[in-house]
Amino acid sequence: MDGKPTANDLSEVIAADKAHVWHHLFQHKALEENDPRIIVEGKGLRVWDQNGKEYLDAVSGAVWTVNVGYGRKRIVDAVADQLLKLNYFAAVNGSIPGAQFAEMLIDKMPGMSRVYYANSGSEANEKAFKMVRQIAHKKYGGKKYKILYRDRDYHGGTIGTMAAGGQIERNLQFGPFPDGFVMVPHCMEYRKEELGLGHLSGRDFGIAAANLIEEVILREGPETVGALCLEPVTAGGGVITPPEGYWERVQE
Repeated sequence: MDGKPTANDLSEVIAADKAHVWHHLFQHKALEENDPRIIVEGKGLRVWDQNGKEYLDAVSGAVWTVNVGYGRKRIVDAVADQLLKLNYFAAVNGSIPGAQFAEMLIDKMPGMSRVYYANSGSEANEKAFKMVRQIAHKKYGGKKYKILYRDRDYHGGTIGTMAAGGQIERNLQFGPFPDGFVMVPHCMEYRKEELGLGHLSGRDFGIAAANLIEEVILREGPETVGALCLEPVTAGGGVITPPEGYWERVQE
């Protein structure tokens, strides 16, 4: 790319994107005949592409990650100030914003006491899985190593988190996956007939769906199960909210 692209001519940017950028969740064959969409600016809840077309961003950065919106000057200024003061130091040491933000998070998470910072959801879940395995070795002779995950749920794009992924289409051609991950049924009432629970609805269905998890635990052996990994609301698998009574029974 030669020089800085102008606001009115992004042809070099488009060419560079088509030649060098590997987009996720995208079939690149379409770019043989069409230009990629380049998002160039955002303000509030809206973004604009290279052609000036305006979009209402109803999915927070396309993957639910920009919950605060775009162009928030107060946030930009705070980030810039911290970058000048100290942009990074390994977490083996503490930092002022790290300690302060951890305290703020814990205030919103009753029952929790510590925060482990990670770069992504995939990395955070990988760390949680490692904790489960480490605890299994330190306290249970390595026996409580199994991690239960739910059909249709998504927990990340690494090999470990895909092993705990309930979306078969996403996992095709990426195996084999690590052992010790066991799927439990989902609680989507729309598919209750497939679960053999077609005669139930509402709270009764929610409790019965949660009981299916217990059946898997008993089948696998409670002494081998170290964790249960569930999305509070299944997102990529359909934006599915669990029915009433489900979470209470799961916690029991």
